[in-house]
Amino acid sequence: MGHLLAVKERHSVADGMFEPLKQTIELLKTYEQQLPEEVYKQLEELPEKWNNIKKLAIAVKQHVAPLQANEMTVLRKSCAAFDVEQHRFRERFRKEAPFRFDTEKPYQLLDAKHIEIKQMESAMTSIYESAGLFEVMVPDYKQLKQCRRELCLLKELWDMISLVNTSLDDWQTTKWVDINVENMDLECRKFAREIRNLDKEMRAWDAFTGLDSKVKNMLTALKAVAELQNPAIRERHWNQLMQTTGVRFVMDSDTTLADLLKLNLHNFEDEVRGIVDKAVREMSMEKVLKELKMTWSTMEFQYEPHPRTNVPLLKSDEELIETLEDNQVQLQNLMTSRYIAFFLEEVSAWQRKLSTADSVISLWFEVQHTWSHLESIFIGSEDIRAQLPKDSKRFEGIDVDFKELAYEAQKTPNVIEATNKPGLSQQLEDIQSRLSLCEKALAEYLDMKRLAFPRFYFISSADLLDILSNGTNPQLVSLVLHHVCIFQLSVLSWWKMLSWDSPVAFPFLSAFSPTLTWINNNSFTAGLHLSSLKGNTCTVCCLI
Repeated sequence: MGHLLAVKERHSVADGMFEPLKQTIELLKTYEQQLPEEVYKQLEELPEKWNNIKKLAIAVKQHVAPLQANEMTVLRKSCAAFDVEQHRFRERFRKEAPFRFDTEKPYQLLDAKHIEIKQMESAMTSIYESAGLFEVMVPDYKQLKQCRRELCLLKELWDMISLVNTSLDDWQTTKWVDINVENMDLECRKFAREIRNLDKEMRAWDAFTGLDSKVKNMLTALKAVAELQNPAIRERHWNQLMQTTGVRFVMDSDTTLADLLKLNLHNFEDEVRGIVDKAVREMSMEKVLKELKMTWSTMEFQYEPHPRTNVPLLKSDEELIETLEDNQVQLQNLMTSRYIAFFLEEVSAWQRKLSTADSVISLWFEVQHTWSHLESIFIGSEDIRAQLPKDSKRFEGIDVDFKELAYEAQKTPNVIEATNKPGLSQQLEDIQSRLSLCEKALAEYLDMKRLAFPRFYFISSADLLDILSNGTNPQLVSLVLHHVCIFQLSVLSWWKMLSWDSPVAFPFLSAFSPTLTWINNNSFTAGLHLSSLKGNTCTVCCLI
């Protein structure tokens, strides 16, 4: 049948070959080009032989026509049977080929399917050849061809999957401290581009979507790992992350990327970002508290001696007060943060310390000022002590307590340690309350003196106290009189102090009356009038 088909295919071509050959030979003769005799002989014999072959082919075809008809019937049945078989194979191929991402031993399945397809392709080739001999139309067998195409695509896809898995498996053994997120991210992005360039027909397959998801999840996880490499992350943040993901592991120098990937970080991207953000905020709080601790560990009180008693008095320090106020504002700002939970106890403790320091320092300066003011009156003035014996006795107790506190405080120069001693604030409040009683008694005493001598209403309490507490020391009183506005020495100059046997006396001129007044510290003298002082009447008064 092959020969009959060959005769049929070459019929028209062979018939048209002989005449051109003859013309070519004649042309060569014209140019005196002689060919071998054998050529001329074949040119004469071949047309006749070809005609004989055609006649023989027709005769043979007629002879085998019944056999050809039977063979064509068998061939058509074979074509139909193969068509059914290829559809069945197609169904098996869709079920058994490694289309799923979780397929085990995919390359073995690919090899098995390759062998099956090759066998079916061999059968299909045989059918095509027989159909060509008997001029029988056969199907295109697209299902088998599609299987071959998909097998090739699957091989390409699984090569990519294998490459990605190999790289990711190598990365997972990397120690936490050695993870280079930048390089891994670049490699993953390269994988992602190559996956996108694969045949679009693959995108409906589970193996493709699995690979694509794995690479994308790895990219997301690497972002989370990069954030977790933030130096602000502490052990408590790892514990919080483990609690969020439900996966526990030991975070140490032997921790690998595989341990982190077990957390499924790609599913907790927002949670990781929240934990890292919290860690960064807490780190800033930690920095503030550390600076606070360093600042107050070196902050010390400065002292200066009391002029009369050399008691160490707290020296005013603007830098200390400013730092104290600024740090209290900082702590208040920390308390308003929603990330304060971990440092709440420490911040609250510092707030209490600084608040106590602030109140103690303020109270200390208040007590110190009042004590300094009253010390020269109740301790240094015998006149006042004689006039206010009960309050002087009270002040003596205050004086002992305050000096004890002052010397004790000097032994503890650190501000926080000195001001946060147990009971210090209560001691200062007690001293201040007793000082208030002394001040009240002194004020009542001054009011009594003003009632006795109304012109004292024009003198400040401080100046009046200086006059009253230095009644036995005229020189000190004179110093006071020099800057008291109601005394103007415009007429008389101070007389030189005389060493009389009688009590010391000296004159001064009142600005409110041109009256010469004699002050005597022992007895009242009244009724003496001097009329010779520039026409003015002088009156003699005496102070006790």
